[in-house]
Amino acid sequence: MRKWIGVIIDDQQSAIDYLLDMLKDVAYVEIVATFVDEQKAKRFLHVNKVDFLILDVELEETNAFRFLTGLSNPKIPTILYTGHEKYEDEGYDRDFVDVLLKPVSQSRLLGALRRIDRGLRDLVPIPEDALENYYEYFQVKGPVRYQREMVWLKNLVYVDMQNGKLCIHLADERVLETNASFKQVMELLPSKWFLECAQSVALNINFYRGMVGGDVVLTTPKPKKSDNANDSDESINEVIPAGHRNVYTDFYALWIVTYYSNQ
Repeated sequence: MRKWIGVIIDDQQSAIDYLLDMLKDVAYVEIVATFVDEQKAKRFLHVNKVDFLILDVELEETNAFRFLTGLSNPKIPTILYTGHEKYEDEGYDRDFVDVLLKPVSQSRLLGALRRIDRGLRDLVPIPEDALENYYEYFQVKGPVRYQREMVWLKNLVYVDMQNGKLCIHLADERVLETNASFKQVMELLPSKWFLECAQSVALNINFYRGMVGGDVVLTTPKPKKSDNANDSDESINEVIPAGHRNVYTDFYALWIVTYYSNQ
C-alpha cells in the first residue's frame, strides 16, 4: 500500500499536535517529521524526499513564502496553515494546494489532502456523505487581469453555456464566466452531486426542487441583507431546461425518486 509522505512545520508545537491527532487514522498518509525550527526543517528537506508539506505561514525567523524559495525543491506540494485570513488570497494566487485557517476541522483538513494529487483524492475518505463536507474547489479567471475567482463546489448551483462562454451560477447569485469547456468543468465535478440535465447544462442536486412544465426548478437561499432572522426563510428559484429523458437518464432517475418520495 502506497503512503503519501508529509512533513508539518509550525512554530507552535500545539498546532502540530492538533494536526497529528486528526491525521492518525488516515491510512494513506504518513507524517515522517515535524518541526518548530524552520532551519532544521530546511536541512531535513534538503536530503529527504517528501510528497507534501503542511506549512505555517508565520514562522519564527521567516515566513512560508521565503522558506519555500530557500529549498532545493521549492515546488513541493504545500498546504498553508495559518491563523490569519489575510494570507488566504495570496496563498491561492500562488497555487498552493490549499490554505487552511486555524483551527481547521478534520473534514476541511481531509479536503486539503485530497487536493494533493488524484491518487490521494480517491483514497482519503470524506467524513460524511454530504456536499457541505466536501472541501473541493477550482479557480476561474476573474474580471480583472491576473485575478482568479474561487469556486467552491458546495456553492455551485448549476453551469451552462451562453454565447460560447461557460457560465458558473453560484448560490450568492454571482455568475462567473470562463473559457474552459463544458467537458473540462464536468470532469472537476463529482458525478454523485452534479448531473447533466440538458445539452451543456448541469445542476447541483442539492439545490434541486422539482420540475414544472418540463423545466427544472432549483432553489437557493436568498442572500441575507441584514441580521433579521426572517431573511433566512426567503429563497430564490432558478429555472433551467431539461433535455429528453432517454438521453439524460441519470437526471430523470433523480426526478423519479424525488417525485414519488413527495407523493
